[in-house]
Amino acid sequence: MKGRVLISTFLLSATVCSSLHAQQWTVFDMENSPLPSTNVKALAPDGEGGIWVGTDWGLCRRDAAGEWEVFQAGTSPLVDNNIRCLQVDQMGRLWIGTVSMGLQVKDGDAWTTYTPLNSPLPEFGVRDLFIDTSGAVWICTSSGLAKFDGADWVFYNSTPESHDGAILGTSNTNAVAVSPSGTVCLGTFNGGLHFIQGSTVEVLTSFDDGFFDNTAVDVAFHPTTGARWVATPAAGLLRQQGPIVGGLWTQWSGAIGFPSNAMTALAFDIAGDVWVGTQIEGLVQVRSDGTFVQYDDLNSGLPDINVRSVLATSDGALWVGTFLGGLARLDPSVTIAEGERAREIGVFPNPSTGRFTVTCRGGCSGAQWELLSGDGRLVLAGGAVLDRIPIDAEGLTPGVYTLRLQKEGFIGAISVLVD
Repeated sequence: MKGRVLISTFLLSATVCSSLHAQQWTVFDMENSPLPSTNVKALAPDGEGGIWVGTDWGLCRRDAAGEWEVFQAGTSPLVDNNIRCLQVDQMGRLWIGTVSMGLQVKDGDAWTTYTPLNSPLPEFGVRDLFIDTSGAVWICTSSGLAKFDGADWVFYNSTPESHDGAILGTSNTNAVAVSPSGTVCLGTFNGGLHFIQGSTVEVLTSFDDGFFDNTAVDVAFHPTTGARWVATPAAGLLRQQGPIVGGLWTQWSGAIGFPSNAMTALAFDIAGDVWVGTQIEGLVQVRSDGTFVQYDDLNSGLPDINVRSVLATSDGALWVGTFLGGLARLDPSVTIAEGERAREIGVFPNPSTGRFTVTCRGGCSGAQWELLSGDGRLVLAGGAVLDRIPIDAEGLTPGVYTLRLQKEGFIGAISVLVD
């Protein structure tokens, strides 16, 4: 281990709310809309107030007026019904990444298809797409990363022929994002996280660097802070702040009470909050202070806890594509009632020397709590009879602990640093 991965030693407070009634959800499925499948794998804004929806059985557009248009192979120029990813460029053209039939571009009524048979595209399967500020499209495949500016193709892979001598640790690429300055954040399948800056490649793996996960399913640069966010299938949600090389990493995972380690997609809303989809625990909102809120099929209008895609649009709406429940929209005009947030928990002082007090907005009386070590072992537990919970943890080994609290269906967790 080279020790290049600097991990934050204090994780911010975390909240999982299970009573979020004051929400306005709208669900579109095969019974109430022309949606051709409930498996919604990709979402993109159409630039005119509507959205594009990619499923495993066709492509749809829902315009700003609520009208639908469906495209399927055999009845339209669409070459493959199984769509993996979507992007809309600055000219309004829709780029469509398919599972097995290459890359398509829809420019008004004109469709263009790129495959390994008629272009330099390295594979038929397109895993991810990103449009950079210059308008070039970046394309992830199992045989490398391609960049296409409309005229010329550039390739990055694990061979000496990789562009500009920037040799990747693996050609099996999975997710890509490019910052306005041109830094490429590249997630791979079991090959580590890559940062490409010109001819320089920084690779972080669990084998050499103690990195969290060798696979990334989604990556993004925060639009205002520039922080790098990474969604992983086994290590939860990651954030890197500071410099690309040696920057500080923070992890949201089950160790701090995060609902799931199995992420699927991420997006930023207009307030800068991060929304992340999970495989089995629904949708999670991570706020700027590090706290989080979980939305599932029990506490919200989300129709399915297997989230496949997430899109935050400029009007503040959040669109969520699920595996079995179709497409859901969270209306930004209705917010969580203050009473529903009244049970969020806090700890002071934090860091502490061993004695600290737990507070719950709305009171902690009747709650059950437990304190877990960093490796998940139960070290203390108890019940609350007062609105505040005094805890004596003196004598514990210094480190980060997780306090979990449950009351009337509410489950919350917060990290506590004991000096």
